[in-house]
Amino acid sequence: MLSLCHMQTNKKTKLVVKICSILFLGTFLFCTCSSRERTETSFLQAESLLEEHPDSALQLLQTLPALQELSHKESARYALLLARATDKCEKSLLPCDSLLNLALNYYDNDEKERAVALLYKGRLEIEINSTKEAIAHLQEALTILKNYPKEIEIKRHTLSSLGNTYYRTSFFEEAIKAYQELYKYCITDKDKYIALNDISSYYCMTDNKDSTITTQHKALEYAIASKDSSMIAISKLNLSVYYDEFEELDSALYHAYSALQWFPSGKVPGNLYGHLGTLLFEKGDNPDSAIYYLNKNIENTTDITGKAAALLSLYDIEKEQGNYKAASAYLEEHVEILDSMYSTEQYSELQQLINKYNIKIHIREEQIKEQHRLQLIITLFIFCCLLIILFYQYHINKRKRIQLIYQQNLKQTQYKLSSMQTIIEDNQSIISLLQEEQRNLKQDQANKIDEIQERESTIERLRQEKHELRNWLFTQSDIYKRIIALSKQEVSDKKAMKVLTNAELKKLQKIIFEIYADYISYLQKKYPKLTEEDILYLCLNEAKLQPLTIALCFGYNNTHPINQRKLRIKERMKDEEM
Repeated sequence: MLSLCHMQTNKKTKLVVKICSILFLGTFLFCTCSSRERTETSFLQAESLLEEHPDSALQLLQTLPALQELSHKESARYALLLARATDKCEKSLLPCDSLLNLALNYYDNDEKERAVALLYKGRLEIEINSTKEAIAHLQEALTILKNYPKEIEIKRHTLSSLGNTYYRTSFFEEAIKAYQELYKYCITDKDKYIALNDISSYYCMTDNKDSTITTQHKALEYAIASKDSSMIAISKLNLSVYYDEFEELDSALYHAYSALQWFPSGKVPGNLYGHLGTLLFEKGDNPDSAIYYLNKNIENTTDITGKAAALLSLYDIEKEQGNYKAASAYLEEHVEILDSMYSTEQYSELQQLINKYNIKIHIREEQIKEQHRLQLIITLFIFCCLLIILFYQYHINKRKRIQLIYQQNLKQTQYKLSSMQTIIEDNQSIISLLQEEQRNLKQDQANKIDEIQERESTIERLRQEKHELRNWLFTQSDIYKRIIALSKQEVSDKKAMKVLTNAELKKLQKIIFEIYADYISYLQKKYPKLTEEDILYLCLNEAKLQPLTIALCFGYNNTHPINQRKLRIKERMKDEEM
């Protein structure tokens, strides 16, 4: 009897266990299916929000379950959606790195989705300055997209990123090919406007004035057709910058004022005020207006680079007007901003390294889950950061020492030059007296002639020493070393040669006018019609620079414009001597 009861009890227990198992399994399957349905719904909602409300799409994606709860397919799809939303919100793609790697692995056989993953992987690598890898991924994406002619938007974004990367790395011929290909796939007026802006910037960089202006005017036409006032204003601003670059000041001013009228109220960028103020300063006939717009730039910009430039222009204006106290205040504020810019740049670089490293750490955690290796890598990274900081500090101190030595040499040289000039003037006075005596005392004529010749020889020797000393001092400057480096470029196409920037040209002019001041004073007195550029050319020639090197200083990659300037200078000098 007991045995029978026991058997019945065991049967009941087994039955209960089976029922519980069935219920548990059913619940699990229900929850799993429910979770998958919610994930799919979230994906569809995010896709519908991407174009018009990318910020909302990004927030929705960030609320989804952890990656561990998603399948491989869902994780890959999530990676592409998150990358698209992040990119449209103009945020850093760095947090998407490991997810994009996952997508690339999953879509290895799905070429269309792989092209999308390659696009955003390339953009991420652009962000962390991995230029070589970025170009490789973007080129692979374009190769894949040849088989998908209907995927115009993806191809357009890929060509834009590739063209900009080529442009930033000075592969200008490859950049223009990408921009021109991009233009073929532009449908809307806005897209055509953006592509033409890129093309015009290439033409400006290659000093093609007509193509630059024509292309930018065409971009302006598309901006007007789009009826977007901000696009029209930006296109006008670009035209102003280009006209200024090609030294057409009146046209530059016209388009700058026009851009100011087109920007919506309260949305005028500070750099427009700064650009307009700089143009008025360059024109030189309305310093009060220049000061007004430069101050507007300082008030309305968050760009510390633009603010620093505006302060420097204000310094120049106040100095020209003799307001040295105000000029000094602007200069001090300019220097403070430069110091803060260096600190910000240093922080950004370190932060970028930190972000890049954190991504690598995340990938390693996904792959190997080894905590002790993670700690070791963190220690090494901190050590590298300290080394970088020490290196930059050493570099800054070195530059300060070099600058101090240069200033001391400049003062000493200027003192020697001044002394030599005094000796020359004294000898010239003595020669005049001796010549007068020579006319009065015929019997001492031979002796006086010898003395005159000796003194003239001394003057010539001192002049030669002054010449050599000036040239030596010039060779000690940073700008001279930059010029020599440019002259040693080895390129197959002269169009690809790098030249001095406008800022570097201004620095060169400042250094030259300091060192060759007495020579310049002589030229201005004897040949008053010579321009500042003519005088700069004569000083560079006096420094025994080669014609091509001088051409690079003036922004040319051949000697033809320099030869023409040389002929014009000779004609001017000849006319004034007559």
